[in-house]
Formats: sequence, structure tokens, C-alpha cells
Amino acid sequence: MDGSATSPVKPVVQTIPDRCKRCYSCVRTCPAKAIRIVGGQAQVMPERCIGCGSCIRACGQNAKRVASGLERTEELLDGGRPTAAILAPSFPAAFPGLSYPKIVGALKQVGFRYVVEVALGADLISREYTRLAQSHSMPLIITTPCPAIVSYVEKYRPGLLLFLAPIVSPMIATARVIKWKLWSEANVVFIGPCIGKKLEKDDPKVAGVVDEVLTYRELKELLARRGVSLEAAPEAEFDGPSAYLGRIFPVSGGLLKTAALRGDILDNDIIVTEGRERALEILRSVEEGKVEAKFLDILFCEGCINGPVMDNDLSVFIRKDIVANYVRSRIAEKSREEVEREWEAVADVSLRREFTKQDLRLPVPSEEDIRKILASIGKYGPEDELNCGACGYATCREKAVAVFQGLAEVEMCLPYLIERLERMNQELLQAQERMIRAARLASMGELAAGVAHEINNPLTGVLTYIKVMERRLSSDEVPRGDLAKLRQYLDTMEHEIVRCSEIVKNLLEFARPTKPAIEPVEVPELFRKALALLKHQIELQNIEIIEEYSPSLPRIEVDFKQFQQVLLNLILNSAQAMPGGGKLILKAQEDPSGEYVDLIVEDTGCGIRKEDLPRIFDPFFTTKLDKKGTGLGLSMVYSIVQRHGGSIEVQSEVGVGTKFTIRVPVKSRVLSEEAAS
Repeated sequence: MDGSATSPVKPVVQTIPDRCKRCYSCVRTCPAKAIRIVGGQAQVMPERCIGCGSCIRACGQNAKRVASGLERTEELLDGGRPTAAILAPSFPAAFPGLSYPKIVGALKQVGFRYVVEVALGADLISREYTRLAQSHSMPLIITTPCPAIVSYVEKYRPGLLLFLAPIVSPMIATARVIKWKLWSEANVVFIGPCIGKKLEKDDPKVAGVVDEVLTYRELKELLARRGVSLEAAPEAEFDGPSAYLGRIFPVSGGLLKTAALRGDILDNDIIVTEGRERALEILRSVEEGKVEAKFLDILFCEGCINGPVMDNDLSVFIRKDIVANYVRSRIAEKSREEVEREWEAVADVSLRREFTKQDLRLPVPSEEDIRKILASIGKYGPEDELNCGACGYATCREKAVAVFQGLAEVEMCLPYLIERLERMNQELLQAQERMIRAARLASMGELAAGVAHEINNPLTGVLTYIKVMERRLSSDEVPRGDLAKLRQYLDTMEHEIVRCSEIVKNLLEFARPTKPAIEPVEVPELFRKALALLKHQIELQNIEIIEEYSPSLPRIEVDFKQFQQVLLNLILNSAQAMPGGGKLILKAQEDPSGEYVDLIVEDTGCGIRKEDLPRIFDPFFTTKLDKKGTGLGLSMVYSIVQRHGGSIEVQSEVGVGTKFTIRVPVKSRVLSEEAAS
């Protein structure tokens, strides 16, 4: 039983990358630690896989693909040699509502020359189990029909190899009967619900008798490819010696029933268990010497009727009833004595086997290695180990061991990822704040330069005229004609000083706006009062005014004076954009949500260039080259709207016009000075 497998293992289960969503469900359920995470995706390691199908059951994204046997089966069917289909005893539960002659007939119509029940092999090996148990040659017998159990012991519990019953599975027994006794030239294709059988056919200790394995789903696809209907197929009988109680084999405890093993033979030291967790637990207990039973019947599935690829949604109880009904109907056809006489023709076929010690147990890390791995994800003590299981491992330490063994990635820890994301988010916010501060400093620089430029021009003019006046006034007598010029100089100086005062006033309002005096405001009244202040100027420019206010507009809670200033600025800008006339459209409408009111100022003026649109709200940015503006109007508009918790959007096209939309909350949302800035 010593030795090791040297031939490469073909992958039986593979991950479909596009469907794998980092849920780690397969990691959590794999009893063999045969799932490795690479780049966040689950990869099945074929050399470690035992073919139990747990990962397929667990995957909610259908991201696991079973190796297909269809192509090879079709090659065998189309070849020159006859091919036999051996049908697992669970087949009645896979094809409910169909009589077995129909199923046999469909298989023969597809191209199988022989169709044999694997229940025949189950009957034959059951007799071997009876003899083995009665011989008392083994202190403990672990049954071996389940290939996943055999593979698991060979790879991960090699200390239990001495307890494995040296008896083949029903599949191998049936195939040996066909190739060694009945039809030596025939190919053999097994059909059933088990993925592990795809591995078992290549097991070096039993290989050479099963040529291919199909799941029930693959059989249905084969029938469809070849245009064969199960319902319309002609009826036919199974070939070879008849089966008997072996047909109950796929039901939990079926081996004991078939082998007629009862408590009085083994002094009630029989344990029947099924399911991944219970199977692992009993094997671990046996290895630790905690089990005193003499006979263990263990299956990874809840009976073969609940194999991972049964391909229907029937409950295990209904499947059990279907199989039991089939068994009762078939054993009534022939007596056991008649069936056993048929078995005499194949009684000399060897049903023995050996096992391969592979021992794929992984190295165990030291405590220091585990602590280093845990520390790399911020777990410095037991209080940091949440053991949440999100990574697919039961505990943080178990996951750290998997990282050490190359099966897992550090980044699989969900709490660690969340903490890292929060830190990155905090760092991003801090970087944003630094950028905002830098932008504010840059804006302050631009603001200072703009202030200097805007105030320097009128002050230069004032200083120039002061010097001219000083020269004129230094003479003893000022000519009468020069007095008029001096008055003109004084008027210009006054105008420029007033302009400086306006710049400073606007600048102060922009930099330190007064706190809004919130009150309920009728929107149409707000528009009309703003329009009244500029109506005469607008009419002189031959501008048509169009007012559209939705009926039943709610009142908005704003500072009336500040919003009047907003509308004045926008209306004045529109008027200045239409020196030759045009249309000024003023609208107000309620937002569909009922939480906002949209104030719209639209014109058919010259429009704003596309490259200028991103800068129109910047301080001192202006397109009015004739000194009609200071570049602070739209900045003030933006500041006031933002301070009220609103927003402003602009749409413009050169030669077509401009549209400003201000969205104002119905209920006051006035922001603090810091938030507004």
C-alpha cells in the first residue's frame, strides 16, 4: 500500500473565472483544502481534489465546471468496438416518472450495445463485505464504495489506510465483470450522480476497466445531441446477470441491507454516517482512537441518491421512496436463489483492491509564523481575531495557516479589507482637504492679484489727475478755461474713487457675507421686484420679457434681499449679453420631488464660450472687456446660492444664448460660513 501517485491528475472540477465572485463558499466547504485563492479567485488544485462535489453544491454563482466525458463517450460509441453503459443504482431517482425499460431502450438507441445495472456490482461486493466482517481479520472496517472517502484517507488520513476494506466499489466490480468475464472487447461507460467516479476510473489501483464516466446531466445532453427521446424510446431489458438488493445501495445504509450485516454479527458495533462534516468527524475520531466500533459505513453525500450532480430538485426523501419502490418491484420478479444462480457465472471475478499512500498533508507553521501573518492584517492578539468565517475559514488562525501553506491570500480577510478601505478613505479625505486648502490659497492669490489690478487702474488715474491739478494750481493764476478742465478732472477722480469703493464693498460681501435673514418668500414676487429695478433699462434695449411661473408654487425660505441681488446680477448679465435686443425668459417651477424650486433666467444673447464656462464663477473672471464689470457678480451669486443649500447650473452656446438654473430648497438649508466656503 506504500508508494505514491506519479502521473499528473486531470482536473475534475474547474472554476469559471467570470463567475467567481470572491464569496469563498467553496473554500469554506472543501474538506480537502483543495481550493487555492489566486488573485481573489478560487482555483481547484486537481492533485488535492477528492471529487466530493462540496464546492459545486456550495457555489451560488454556478462558477464550478465539471470535466466533461461527452466527447470521449461519443468517440467510443462511434468506434469499432461495442460499448457498455453501466447505470448507477440511483438512476430511478434521476429519471422520475420513467420506466426502466424506456431508459434502457434510450441508451441502446444512442449506441450502447449493452446496458448493465451497477446494482449487480453492489450485490457482488456486498457478499465480500459479509465474508470480510465474518472473518474478523480486521479490527476495524471502513467501507470503500465512496471514492471521495477513499481519496480523502489516501491523501489526508493515511494512518487509516489499514482500516479501508480492500474491496472495490460497485462501479469497478461491474466493469470488471464486463471486461474480465462477459464482453472482454467492450468499452465501459459509467453513468451516475458522482463526480468522484471521474477520479476513480483513473485510480492506478483499479484503473483500466472503466473508460469514461458521465453524469446524469451529461447523459441527457448526449441523448439530445443524438436526437433520442426518453419518452419515445423503445423498451428494452438490462443485460448481464440480474441484480437484487444491490439496487438499494444508493440509499443510506444500503450496503448493510444488501450485505445482510446486522448487529448480532458485529456485537452492535456498526456506525453508519453520511454528510461532509459527520464523515470528517468520524474519521478524525478513529485516527485519535476514540471510536470503538468495528464497522464504519461512511459516505460524503446523504446516500448516492443525493449525489452532487443528480440534476433534479427532488428532496432526498422523495428520491428514497422512488428507489425503494423500484427495488420492491424488481425483487418480486425473481427469487434470490434464481439471481444467485446467475451470479455463479461471474463468481471468480476478483473484487479485491489495494490503496495508494499519497499523504498530501501540508506543513504546519510555527506559532511565530502564525503571529506574523495575523499581524500583517492588524490582528495582534486574541481580541483582534473575530473568527467571522467570511474568508472561508472557521477561525483567523486557520486562515493564517492556509496563507502559510499557500492556499489563501492575506487580502481574503473581510474585516481587514474594510478597515483598510476606511483608512484609505480617511487618507483620501485628508488629501482632498489638503487640495481644497491649496486651492483656497491659490484662489486667495488670484483674488489678491485681481484686487490689486482692479483697484490699481482707477487709483492710477486719480493720482495722474492730482499731479496735473497740482501743476496747474502752482501758478499764481488759473485761466478760466482750465477751471472747467479741473472740474472734469475732479468728476473723473470721484467716479474712479466710487468705483474703488464698489470693488471693496463687493469684495467684502464676497469674502465675509452677511448672515441670511431667512423668511418665507413668494417666488413670482421675488422675480418681479428684481425685474422692476432694471425694467426701464431692459426696455430701452428692445428686449422682450417673458415670464412663466408655475401655478401653486410653494414659498421658499431664503433671504429676500440676497436672492434679489442674485436675480439682479443674472438679469443684468442677460441684458448686457443682448445689446441689440432679444428675449429674456424668467421661469419658476417646482422640482418633481417637491423639495426644491427651480429659478431660471434665460436669454437669447451672445452666449459664453465653452472654454470660459468652467471659470465664470471664479472671482474677478469677466468677459466684459469694456470695464462694465468687476468679475465678482457671478461669484457672489454662487456664494449666496450655495450658502442657502442650493445649486446653480449654466448652459450656454455662443450665438444662441445662456440659461442659468438655480435650484433652491423649499425649506431653509442655510449652511454655516465654513461649510459655504
